Amino acid sequence: MTSRPLTIITGATRGLGHAMAHELAKQGGHLITLNRHPVPDLATAAEAHGTTLTEILVDLVDASALEQAAEQLVNVLQNAEHASCCQLIHNAGIVAPIAPADQLTDIETIRTAFDVNITAPIYLTAHFLAATSACTDRRVLLVSSGAGRHAYGSWGVYCATKAAMDRYAEVVAAENHPNLKICSMAPGVIDTGMQAQIRQTPKDKFPAVDRFEDMHRQGVLTQATECAQTMLKALASERFGQQLHDDIREYYA
Repeated sequence: MTSRPLTIITGATRGLGHAMAHELAKQGGHLITLNRHPVPDLATAAEAHGTTLTEILVDLVDASALEQAAEQLVNVLQNAEHASCCQLIHNAGIVAPIAPADQLTDIETIRTAFDVNITAPIYLTAHFLAATSACTDRRVLLVSSGAGRHAYGSWGVYCATKAAMDRYAEVVAAENHPNLKICSMAPGVIDTGMQAQIRQTPKDKFPAVDRFEDMHRQGVLTQATECAQTMLKALASERFGQQLHDDIREYYA
């Protein structure tokens, strides 16, 4: 794979997405972010390392805004002078709502989770594939979760969206798009704001909260920067895409 690919990432304002984007900003090439807000430190890092940075501001829940962002993305891809490798990282994700099945009654919260976690990735991937047909090395990394492969009480929506992501990766792979590798990668348990949100959930709404509190107390959560570096190494490796449902913990030395 070329050393300076064009890379698109969603959800780069915080957590794992911010850590990955910051690493990418230091690698040269062209970095495109899709966020609700600008990220000033990414611009600073990109300038310092000669990386071209394009920021597309979008709320992934807003259908019309997502459509406009996809048009912007296609325009950038069609006009950019980029390497033969084009990468798309679907990182944006939300864990809410967290509640037992008989309490999942807020339809807007449910819709929001599906919009961010699976609708936006499907929609953006379609535009990415259509606009990168000339790339000889195309890679799509879906940041999934163990919640897509194991059932956790009170995570009905989160588990469902991440399971959908795994199955979507299978479908795209089965379609045999030219020069495309795709993988749905579980990142493990990372010390991010999402984990803090999980730990703050009342036990009557999320019985497994004790497990996450224990991991935090024991200091076993992976740091976002470490996970980001390993995720990007996996994305750049020849091994990427050989397992459609992968786990980044298999890549740690």
